Amino acid sequence: MSAHRSVLIFTEKFDPHVDAVIQALNERGRQFFRLNTSDFHTDYRVSLGGDDGSMRFEDRWGRSVNFPSGVHSAWHRKPDEPRLPDGLDEPTKQTIRNETLELMNYLSCIRSVPWYNNQEANRVSQRKFPQLCLARELGLRIPRTLITNDPEKARAFAAAIDAPLLCKSMKEPGYSTESDSYFIFSRLVGEREFAENADKIALCPTFFQEYIPKAYELRVTIMGDAVFCCRIDSQSTAGAETDWRMVTPDKIEHRLIELDPATTGRLKEMLRLYGLRFGAFDLIVTPQGEVVFLELNPNGQWLWIELMTGAPMTAAMTDLLLS
Repeated sequence: MSAHRSVLIFTEKFDPHVDAVIQALNERGRQFFRLNTSDFHTDYRVSLGGDDGSMRFEDRWGRSVNFPSGVHSAWHRKPDEPRLPDGLDEPTKQTIRNETLELMNYLSCIRSVPWYNNQEANRVSQRKFPQLCLARELGLRIPRTLITNDPEKARAFAAAIDAPLLCKSMKEPGYSTESDSYFIFSRLVGEREFAENADKIALCPTFFQEYIPKAYELRVTIMGDAVFCCRIDSQSTAGAETDWRMVTPDKIEHRLIELDPATTGRLKEMLRLYGLRFGAFDLIVTPQGEVVFLELNPNGQWLWIELMTGAPMTAAMTDLLLS
């Protein structure tokens, strides 16, 4: 890597993953340019044009980078919508927001710079049902699944699976009110609750799966060629049995284990087909030892695993950005 080319990082101000990698980049004497997209209008200036179509970013501290000529790689980590000044009416805010996001989207069209990952690849690969179809094609077991707004189809599915029924969100992570915020977890739906609410399925496409008993869960993070398979013993912690995210990770035992080569190969092939170099997979292992694919997060969290297990994930992510 040229000493004069930077790692360009798109994220928000409070991102410990980026903080850890920046520390590693500093220790290796490598250059970077961090763009906290939420502060775009207050801390950054950008200009596009010239014969080569380059984009120049400058921050208020005097740092700058030219994209793509001055960039070794781009990390689309955790960008957020830019905060807008107070006192603007809503149509003006919407116009500014849309124009700014359109500008930022230009960058993903340039493929001469390696992306980890390109946001367009992230957008396509994060869709849950197509993930399940691809996982099945690659030879991975998946839960029986139905997405429908037809109450009768839902009733037939619930009767046919002869197993507990799980309800998940397809995209929406949660919602907020004036006083509080709520996260939508995967949850079991009992027979009575289902019967009382089945007609409401007509109001919204609803994601149902059979609930498969777990011995434990796996979080498999792939960074280029590096594979970190973390066993999460969710079944031994009260409240974590259905969705381990319902309790804080420090309450659940985490430890690194080896993932079997066949499953590793299938997960890497999924990343390749999606055009990704990074991905975090959620799997379960049944009491009979069978691995079941749940989903892929193309921009998933990983730092908590390093903090709990000592896995050298920051170093691996830094290696990937510098490769």
